[in-house]
Amino acid sequence: IRTCTMHQKIHDFIATDVSSFMDSCQPLDLAHRFSINSGVTLEGPSCSSDILSLLDSLPGSDQWQLLKVLDLEGCTDLKNKNLKNICKILLLKYLSLRNTGVTQLPKKIEKLQCLETLDIRQTKIRAFATKSIFLPMLKHLLASNKGSPSRSDNNSHGFEESPATMELPSGTRRMERLEILSHVDAFNNVNDLIDIGQLLQLRKLGVVLDGKKAGSLALLFKQIEELHGCLLTLSIQINHPATSEGTVPETDKLAALVSPPKLLQSLNISGITSGLPGWITKLDQLTKITLSNTYLGEDAIRVLGKLRILRCLRLRHKSYTGTKLTFNTEEFQHLKSLVVDGCDITNIDFVNIGAAPKLEMIIWTFDSVDALPLSGIEHLPKLKKLELNGDEDMAEMRLIREAHPNCPVFKHNSSHQHEEAGSD
Repeated sequence: IRTCTMHQKIHDFIATDVSSFMDSCQPLDLAHRFSINSGVTLEGPSCSSDILSLLDSLPGSDQWQLLKVLDLEGCTDLKNKNLKNICKILLLKYLSLRNTGVTQLPKKIEKLQCLETLDIRQTKIRAFATKSIFLPMLKHLLASNKGSPSRSDNNSHGFEESPATMELPSGTRRMERLEILSHVDAFNNVNDLIDIGQLLQLRKLGVVLDGKKAGSLALLFKQIEELHGCLLTLSIQINHPATSEGTVPETDKLAALVSPPKLLQSLNISGITSGLPGWITKLDQLTKITLSNTYLGEDAIRVLGKLRILRCLRLRHKSYTGTKLTFNTEEFQHLKSLVVDGCDITNIDFVNIGAAPKLEMIIWTFDSVDALPLSGIEHLPKLKKLELNGDEDMAEMRLIREAHPNCPVFKHNSSHQHEEAGSD
């Protein structure tokens, strides 16, 4: 073949400087890719109109039927009606509708029997158009709410997605290839959780529960026990949790995890107020834990300090009830990253020599702190970065930082600066 004819917009896309989409993270094994996202600039007065024009042209081109990857992230003008033609790309393996104007998935999406990844994060999609939809090849189902962003723990000036309310389709138990299911809810029918225990390839699971429904956490734990040999990442959020550590929501009662997932590496818990689950001490592979709305006391910190290979600890909104966070000798021996945000903590103490000897980064966002909020950082031989976000005078902290042998990078943002950076 010496020549061929192509759609003008496809030509423009191919001619785009490759540097504009070098950050693409699509699966490397997929051929016939076509990606349109916020990192790619198409020539013309309106990128969104160009994209919609391309989608409208789908029925007239046999070549489109060979497409395997379609990334429409950031196309905010994309609406429900535009998905009609997408459902005709029968070989499609990867579909991203992330941060688009789509609010509902069409029933005909079940025609995409080859689909492996469906990304609907940062959309208003709550459920499949019909719960009977069955996508047999689906491996990754990614969802999160489209709402006001909050601060991210990975990037204190970025955004974090709130957990989704994506309902499980009734055919979930037959989607045996599922590896990522995050996040889904069981608000309407907790019995939907029973299907999760059948997904023996599942590596990442995120679930949102209704704190007013008794037994839902116990039922979830029962399903997680079935996944003890495969689950690597687990996120549990209980909405409408108790307002203090003194009360236990209905969903917490009688909940126990007898056989925790032995391979679990990352754990996110929000809204469990009955205390730190005892099975955490059995997680020998746990490297990352994030806590919020758990109202934990100092005894829980002592338990966390004994986790053998914990590398990242994130204490978020109302995770800890104390005002002083103390790291004791021989605790947190492998911790590298500490993020504190939205707690009542006014002082963090490292004065005990031998505590957190490998800690490299501290990011702390606060409303108010003591005159000297951080004590003993000279005992942290690996410290590389210190970021404090809040309206306090940090002159003394700057002097302490300068005296540190590593002279770690120090950053102080006022609340106003921090919020502005987060909205960029």
